[in-house]
Amino acid sequence: MNKRSKRFVAVMITAASVLSSASIAKAEDVTGGGASFPVQFLTPAIAEFNKTFGHNLTYTSTGSGTGKKNFKSGTFKFAGTDSAVGSADLPTFGWTYIPYVAGAIAVAYRLDELGGATLSLSPGTINGIFGGTVEKWNDPSIENDIKTNPTWANQKKKSDVKGATALWENISTTSAKVTVSMLPATLKSNKGKKIEWYDDTTKKVLKSVTVASKAEVNMTSNIKSTDTFSIKVGGKTIATFKQIKVTLPDKAIQVVYRADTSGTTNNFCQYMKGAVNPDWVINDAFQSCVPGGVTKFGSRFVGQPQNNNQANYIADTNGAIGYAEVAYVTDPTRAAKGIRAANIRNAAGAFVAPTAAGYNSHLAGGVQDSRGLIAFDWKQGTNRTAYPLGAVTYGLCQTSSDAKNKVVAQFFEWMLNDFGPKNAEALGYTPLLGASAATGVALAKKCGAG
Repeated sequence: MNKRSKRFVAVMITAASVLSSASIAKAEDVTGGGASFPVQFLTPAIAEFNKTFGHNLTYTSTGSGTGKKNFKSGTFKFAGTDSAVGSADLPTFGWTYIPYVAGAIAVAYRLDELGGATLSLSPGTINGIFGGTVEKWNDPSIENDIKTNPTWANQKKKSDVKGATALWENISTTSAKVTVSMLPATLKSNKGKKIEWYDDTTKKVLKSVTVASKAEVNMTSNIKSTDTFSIKVGGKTIATFKQIKVTLPDKAIQVVYRADTSGTTNNFCQYMKGAVNPDWVINDAFQSCVPGGVTKFGSRFVGQPQNNNQANYIADTNGAIGYAEVAYVTDPTRAAKGIRAANIRNAAGAFVAPTAAGYNSHLAGGVQDSRGLIAFDWKQGTNRTAYPLGAVTYGLCQTSSDAKNKVVAQFFEWMLNDFGPKNAEALGYTPLLGASAATGVALAKKCGAG
């Protein structure tokens, strides 16, 4: 076990003993809300927390902007946000951030004419699409990205194992990586079974891994571009990949953005400004992020509130593209409609899929300040495994000493030390580990401490 792992285990043991010894006798009703980015993670976490500890903690998905405003006014006892609190929303009472989980933001699209192919997009092309200068799907910039990175299509529209998905990444012209992800219930029901990377052409198993405790499994193998490959879990096929020639349609691009004030938007705009185009503005409102605003684009740009509605709109609309936490895109119901997540070219020149491992690699290059906020580095020119677009999501809690605030402290400590490490990857998120997790725990202890 390496030193980092030993430190993390030590933090886990210490925190577990604190939680067991500091149980709160009286059941409390605690109301929170805010960011929609972490809802796919928070919903099962809150249900398990309430069941385990006997409280009635609730969370309303409103978007980060409303969450921050309601926290300041006292409407929410605690809040969630994926972006820093601005001067207009600073509370007058004592409070703190708590970083507790992260996640990749997928550039999500539906384009039926691709036949299940995964788009590869460079930062410049993403800037053109969301900045309004790339208007058609057959734009030369998109065509050039596809030529740069050979296109593989998942020709199986619906996985035979509900809750299991596979993403493909090219490493070179002769090698690739497949990431298999399973929801918690799927992981549990398939424990002990084999994940197989099967060459349908040669009738050989290239790689085989036994399902254990990890919900996200990466496999790398040498490949032939002429072969077809099936990814199987317990003998059932979850995806079938084949390299295909793509003909992009002469179809208008429908850009779908967050209509509400959103931390997901803020992080998307941080990426656009920091990694692509300095003319972008960092803001919770997409309409204010885009250079020159969006009104000039008319009906080609449409807003939808919250990650859930935005992802639904994309899944229901052929020719649409947007951005949302990856769990909303890999959701089986939406995936069956044809929504896909693009692979994005990072600063090292590699096209990377929005996996927990890829985003964790990117996070490792960031810097965390004393408030717990993590500043990203999009210029990691030698890190070929980094997926560069995502967010860390933060809790906001009051530091004054009362019973409800102590419940909030207990909740965030428990998520960082127990629920997150066990379940984040299975739910489509990236758990915070090591020093970042330790900082989160230390900040959580300030909730209700007085």
